[in-house]
Amino acid sequence: MSITEIFAKQSKPLLTALGFVLVILIGGINYLTGPLFSSLVFYLVPVIFVTWFVGRSAGILISVASALMWVFVDMTAKPSYPHIIIPVWNLAEKLGIFLIVVYILLRLAEERELSRKLERERMYMLSMFAHDMKNPVVTAGGFLLRLLSGKAGPLTGKQLDYLALISNELAVLERFITDFLEFSRFESKEYKPVPLPFDTATAIKRHVEAAKMEADRKDIKLFFESPGDTAAVVNADAVQIDRVITNLLDNAIKYTGQGGAVTVRLLNRERDVLVQITDTGIGIPEDHIPNIFDAFYRVTRDSKGSGLGLAIVKIIVEANGGRIWVESIHGKGSTFSFTLPKRRKD
Repeated sequence: MSITEIFAKQSKPLLTALGFVLVILIGGINYLTGPLFSSLVFYLVPVIFVTWFVGRSAGILISVASALMWVFVDMTAKPSYPHIIIPVWNLAEKLGIFLIVVYILLRLAEERELSRKLERERMYMLSMFAHDMKNPVVTAGGFLLRLLSGKAGPLTGKQLDYLALISNELAVLERFITDFLEFSRFESKEYKPVPLPFDTATAIKRHVEAAKMEADRKDIKLFFESPGDTAAVVNADAVQIDRVITNLLDNAIKYTGQGGAVTVRLLNRERDVLVQITDTGIGIPEDHIPNIFDAFYRVTRDSKGSGLGLAIVKIIVEANGGRIWVESIHGKGSTFSFTLPKRRKD
């Protein structure tokens, strides 16, 4: 929870009262220290604080109080004004500055809220669109399977080949839609990890075994280097961390050419575990690395992925208290690394 959200949950009158206390405190220090403390920056503190966390009306009240306090301190500390016009002018000048600051803060807050609202509406519309698309895709896939199984009558070899191609493309489309729905859920902050004891060594062994079929098909050597029999247990959301491992391992095999190698390393460290997945594939150009975890970002235009896999992986790892990064040499391979803490701080 951000500091703005924390303050927003508190009583607005209490925060306004705190603003008045700050005005009095700053005025008292200003009177005692004289020019050393007589600065616009200090008197702006309660104005900014109250305006940002409480709102327009309270911000204007604190602006008037700050201007009056500043002028009052100046008059009592230096009671030598020859004409009343001077303190009145000083009051108008200071109040004008404070009100301009209030106006700017309110405009920034409105623009921020409008931007958030538009983003929420955009994500909601896209999410609903993707959800509505998924139903006909699933239905079409079901009927295609019936056709391929011969339940709707015999088909020629060419018809079976065409239907198999259509089925594969529908599966790709369904995966895109699923990725987008998951990403929308993560972006809307609906994802809350369910941390439980999770043995990363056992999980990685399971995923490596599952990936061997695809690796053998491409004649890729698949290795797993672990810290022996020591259990590498973390406190994390097992279902989502499984997804992280699967995504990174699938990508490594996908972008590694025939005869290459993929190595998964697990380091059981004192406070966390480090997982590294290294491939000898095509690598990532250096100028693309800073954006590789951005949503919808693709290194090449001919990529058939949704552009959301790595963005989802990053969200999951960070939500579970870890971090993820990549090191790569274009044409020689990449290493994706992520950590997971053994004990999470609530």
